[in-house]
Amino acid sequence: MAPVSHIRGRRGARVASAAAGTVLALGLAGCSIDLSGLRSGGEAEEEPSPEAAEPVAAAPLLEEALADLAAYPALTATGQVADSVGSSDIRDTSLTVADSGAAGGTIRANDAEAEVISADGRIFLRAAEDFWLDQGVFGPDFDDFDGNWVRASSAQAGFDPSATLAPPELSAILGGKELESEEAVEENLDGTLTYRIDLAGERDQVWINAETNQIQRIAIEELVPEEAESGPQVRLDLAEADTAAVEELYDGIITTTEEELTDSRDARIEVNWDGSPDMSCEEGPHCTWSGTVRDAGGDGSGTVHVRMDVTFSNDEIGEQTCQDSGSLEAGGTLDLSCSADYAIVSSDPQTYQIGGESKLSTRGLTGGRQEEMLANLNEQREATLSGDSSPEEEESGD
Repeated sequence: MAPVSHIRGRRGARVASAAAGTVLALGLAGCSIDLSGLRSGGEAEEEPSPEAAEPVAAAPLLEEALADLAAYPALTATGQVADSVGSSDIRDTSLTVADSGAAGGTIRANDAEAEVISADGRIFLRAAEDFWLDQGVFGPDFDDFDGNWVRASSAQAGFDPSATLAPPELSAILGGKELESEEAVEENLDGTLTYRIDLAGERDQVWINAETNQIQRIAIEELVPEEAESGPQVRLDLAEADTAAVEELYDGIITTTEEELTDSRDARIEVNWDGSPDMSCEEGPHCTWSGTVRDAGGDGSGTVHVRMDVTFSNDEIGEQTCQDSGSLEAGGTLDLSCSADYAIVSSDPQTYQIGGESKLSTRGLTGGRQEEMLANLNEQREATLSGDSSPEEEESGD
């Protein structure tokens, strides 16, 4: 098997290829994506047999296409993604992904669609309640998930588009694979003449448009990002995104970050009380509510901002409120406590029965993080449109 060298190309003037095909229909054998038979826009069918043609060397053809891919300001990706090889959780995917890793689009799982944005090391989804129920997500503010933006893990989204589909990252991943055959096979792909290149792997293939020399489709058993141990199984139609699509992508993410993400919730950790919280009252009445929250699911990821809102009440003297917040790490615990003082001054002391209740909630993006994210997005937008951008070396998200 011959190795493929990976050359990072310089962006030059060229005509963008046609928009990616429609969402691929599901054609399954067992519990994995049928990478050999799934066709865009319809049911699974056999790939057409190639006509006899002069042999074409695969290595230089792929090298040129990968260099071109690495220089895309953004790409569109339409097709299917499974979180791992053999997974039954297969998602129809339609995304635009910039060279910075900023991404936006939709994913569909079990007929439940979710909008997705990924930027600055964070993934947010907006979907109906059915989508979250399918994910097995539980939390104290689950009722707020329906139709609102929720920060999610890559597992809940199905994969991390920033890590796998940013053009330079995708080019590097594909360039790291060896060739199965030294010759490319001429093939009619959905009415377009392409060259199919077989990569080392059970069914890893790349189709390159014969006219533009750009990658038109990839079918990869495991698309593993650099320094990762595993990656999603994908079958995607690719195309270079034009300037209008790039502007629409960044404008949409920036507007959402400005107007909606500070009200978002966080599904990455199942937050719940560790035991029962404690309430005590002293003279005043001066009441305190305290307790410990934990990662109740045991399989959370990242660090989640948790807020506790407490209401003390008495029919005669009314209500007092207090709140506390903090950061809960996956697998860890967090102590929360707050107090409220009625501060009643009377020459005739009385005893009051005070009731109390608390509500836990999460925040997908706090105010300080919002400012940081907006600054990074505006810098990335300018760099992408000017042609001087690269994927984030480190995630800013927590």
